[in-house]
Amino acid sequence: MNLENNIEQHLSHFIQVITNAEFSDRENLISRENWFIDVLKLLEEIKNTEKKLFFLGNGASASMAAHFSTDFTKNGNIASFSNIEGSFITCFSNDYSYENAYMEMLKRLMKDGDGLITISSSGSSPNLLISADYVKENLKNSPILTFTSFNPQNALRKKGDYNLYVKADDYSFAESSHAYYLHLLTDLFTRKDKYNLSELLKNIALQS
Repeated sequence: MNLENNIEQHLSHFIQVITNAEFSDRENLISRENWFIDVLKLLEEIKNTEKKLFFLGNGASASMAAHFSTDFTKNGNIASFSNIEGSFITCFSNDYSYENAYMEMLKRLMKDGDGLITISSSGSSPNLLISADYVKENLKNSPILTFTSFNPQNALRKKGDYNLYVKADDYSFAESSHAYYLHLLTDLFTRKDKYNLSELLKNIALQS
């Protein structure tokens, strides 16, 4: 097989992975369109009530957390934060353990009604699971969004209010798919007029 065929095969598989993503409201599968409508409505509410977004991840997912917290702050006008700042991670990890570090950060920064977005290929990272549990138990009005892959029964997916799962078995496709859908979500939210979504979200708000 020549290089061009390898590239074509890789592209084809990536398209298959993003096309076959699963979207759920808690543990109930819903359509892709309804998932995006619900999440866009949620983000609109967070923006209008001047709440914040917190993005958590590890490794490459931490870089995505930083990337999209920047995009939502700059282009979405929602104050957004990630866990990637070095002194924060080392301080809290040193004092509370790596497993508890993110939770301890959220205790000090996150308020009821703020949103949490967690990104994890495995969906089994202890620091993300502990953080999601903290939010579920203590911040009753704070929605949790999860982006996961690998095992469809992963623990993080079961803790989210809105979940996006991609059927990938390696990091390159899992991470690329999460980045694609986070870009899509950001693009739809920050350019609502381009996609004729502003009126739709207004009508949904009036009906709720």
